[in-house]
Amino acid sequence: MERLLALHSRLQLTISVVIVVGLLWALVVAWRNRGGMQPLSGILQLLILAQSAIGIPLLWNTDLVVMALHLIYGVVAVALIPATAFAVRDRQPRVVGLAYTGILVMLFIVVARLFETGR
Repeated sequence: MERLLALHSRLQLTISVVIVVGLLWALVVAWRNRGGMQPLSGILQLLILAQSAIGIPLLWNTDLVVMALHLIYGVVAVALIPATAFAVRDRQPRVVGLAYTGILVMLFIVVARLFETGR
């Protein structure tokens, strides 16, 4: 279990770095008005799902009442990227870039809160 806990906590750093890279790329997409977010958002979604899959076995050793806020933030983190992809499909690249910029800022805040509530 200690290895899972270490992996779960270290994967948060990787997700944060990918969010920052995605945020910068979203700004480039919005500025150039061309390009897309699909590959990067797919990678980010897979990392978040892996983080969630690693975290599920760790729940058996904790008090769920204490971890309730952590679970809520986790559900929000898992849902943000697919919801954004659904909302911006068939839009101009500038709109997609700006939408992803806002969503990735929110996701970065959610990931930071997940780190704090998971302690």
